[in-house]
Amino acid sequence: MTRLTPLLVEVYDKSSTESLAQCASSLLVISTTFSGIVLARIATHNISNNCIRYLIEFVLIVVPGVLIVTNLGSDYGAHYMAIMVLLFAIFICHTRSLGLARRRQTFDMGARPTTLTVVRALTHIITAICILAIDFNSFHRPFRKSPGFGAHLMDSGIGLFVVTMGLVSRRPRNCADVRRSLLWSVLPLLMLGTGRTVIIMAIEYGQDAHEYGEHLNAFFTLGFTKLLGTMLSAMVCSDFQYLLVAFGLLFAHQLGLSHGISDYIMNEDNPRSSVFSANREGLLSLPGFVVLYLISMYFSRWLMSKTILSYAEMIKRLRTMLFIMLLCWGLFVISAYLFGVSRVSCNFGYVVWIFGIISTMLWLTMFIFDFIINTVLPLPTSTISDTLDEGIPLTHSTPQNHSKTIHSGFLICDALNMNGLTFFMIANVLTGCVNMFLSPENRSNSASVGILLVYMLLATGVAYILFKKRIRIA
Repeated sequence: MTRLTPLLVEVYDKSSTESLAQCASSLLVISTTFSGIVLARIATHNISNNCIRYLIEFVLIVVPGVLIVTNLGSDYGAHYMAIMVLLFAIFICHTRSLGLARRRQTFDMGARPTTLTVVRALTHIITAICILAIDFNSFHRPFRKSPGFGAHLMDSGIGLFVVTMGLVSRRPRNCADVRRSLLWSVLPLLMLGTGRTVIIMAIEYGQDAHEYGEHLNAFFTLGFTKLLGTMLSAMVCSDFQYLLVAFGLLFAHQLGLSHGISDYIMNEDNPRSSVFSANREGLLSLPGFVVLYLISMYFSRWLMSKTILSYAEMIKRLRTMLFIMLLCWGLFVISAYLFGVSRVSCNFGYVVWIFGIISTMLWLTMFIFDFIINTVLPLPTSTISDTLDEGIPLTHSTPQNHSKTIHSGFLICDALNMNGLTFFMIANVLTGCVNMFLSPENRSNSASVGILLVYMLLATGVAYILFKKRIRIA
């Protein structure tokens, strides 16, 4: 490839070895926040005061997440994780949880599995931290989005959002389900995307066209993915056909990318003279995101196909999850050398990378929480009505249930699951306010961390208050 400009060098450099290193760095940040959730679950088990539990969870989950993406803590992520692994190993030995788990008759996975709750909240927390942190000079620059190929931390955000959206969606059975999904899920996302574009154009705020194009943004990607995914899933007759449609679409998408579409997307010399060409990144990456969405829906159906498991069934599910995880990472290594990893085009490498992250987090959540912690520190059955993203209940609840005090094992996680979109919108508004009034580019490292912590305290605090009052907005 002719090296026309320094930008093109960066864009076209697939650098497979570098992508593997970037992936490891990204996974370290995600694991740091995840380990905070594990520690918070254990530390707050016997605390009944929800306000105190919220503050403890904030310190254990959010504070390390903020520190590790800044220059103050980015060099200590591996040390922190080593300590967390050692502490959990001590916990397993001290409680003899492995032996106790063998004697359990059943494992109740719940109508909304813990795996889905934790993974969704993890995505929201890390994304919320990064969308403001990147505006500070203290942000660890290797975590920024890649302009073309790469597996940086912020490259994972949109893919993880699409997967978590698929995990809590259900296959539409009739036209009424399709209309409900379009009205309550697709339309709000497209409206938010339009509003963000209008505001950015009005205030002349710079937007990198290499992300989604000149006019599109993440809300449009989520909305269009939900729209196309809903239409395709309405056409299939069985859950297994999700995989057939998804794999066929992924093959066709990668084939097109390998035969010129990828070059068209990334070549800066290609003019942006039409609406399509100006937004080619956002539009031509949609097939890959739809694949992520469809496979996630199938995966969710498999996870929730049986909620009460025997010990043998639990072990079998853990082994299956481990196999899927290893398969994804194996495919990721191969695809990093064959195709590269590109969020901009959502190619094969990016798809398997996102599923590698998701499958790892799901396996860890199932093993650590469902198999280990819940064996020695069981929680009372929650009476909260879990809901899908369309607001359709997964479990039935009565008005009396909503008035009871609920001891949740994951206060912040449950709060973000109840009002994930609301939390994300609050984070975006606060990010805009910080950029307008606090000049983040001029702040010192310590000041930037302080602002980030206050910002996350406000965003998660609103979500917690809504959760406490049982108010679900979006």
